[in-house]
Amino acid sequence: MRISAVAAVAAVSTVAVWAGPALGFGGGCGGHAVECYEKVRLPDVYATQARSVVIRPGYSQVVRTPAVIMNRPGSWHAVATPAVYGTTSERVLVSPASKSYQDVPAVTRTVHETIVVHPGGTHWQHRRGLFGREKLCKVATPAVTRTMAREVIVSPARRVAHVTPAVYSTVQRPVVVQPASVRRVYQAPIYGYVNRAVVVQPASERVINHAPVVGVAHERVLVRAGGYGWSRSRAGLFGHH
Repeated sequence: MRISAVAAVAAVSTVAVWAGPALGFGGGCGGHAVECYEKVRLPDVYATQARSVVIRPGYSQVVRTPAVIMNRPGSWHAVATPAVYGTTSERVLVSPASKSYQDVPAVTRTVHETIVVHPGGTHWQHRRGLFGREKLCKVATPAVTRTMAREVIVSPARRVAHVTPAVYSTVQRPVVVQPASVRRVYQAPIYGYVNRAVVVQPASERVINHAPVVGVAHERVLVRAGGYGWSRSRAGLFGHH
């Protein structure tokens, strides 16, 4: 069908060549010519044709899967994590606070003071004057005093309390930062190849078909070979008879 379409295009091109202006050879047709034709060269007609080509042919590939055997089954085992210890500083009481009492005696001092033994006053005294005259005089009697020593309290006796503060000390002691623990760990089975083993999965093979790789190639083909043909000449219609 593709070649038929190319041939149709070539036919139209041929008609166009025939209907085009003729290649003259220098003279017209003799006599009273109604139509004249000249022999002309017709070129080769080519067309581009697309066709499918196989770039790589299809093939089948056999993929073999070897048998899988178990060398050691999976198992659970316990993993013990030891406790993690650290050191902390702690303030401890070495000696508690205490209180004691002390008796302080009184402080005294000796002072001297004058006391009145007999207060002074006045009394009447009968006297005789010159020439035997009697007189009654009022006489002042001074006070009678005496100096006495006595003890006075400067500071009374008292009981003084003495407080002894508590004594503390900083000590280091171990503490558990993270306690010990036990966890279960699953160990996966190990598979491999040995001479004698239990078949877990049997061997198998499968065929993989690979389709061919097809592309499109374009090539120039000859539709019609050139040659000679007749073309209508206008010069013959309008030339001399």
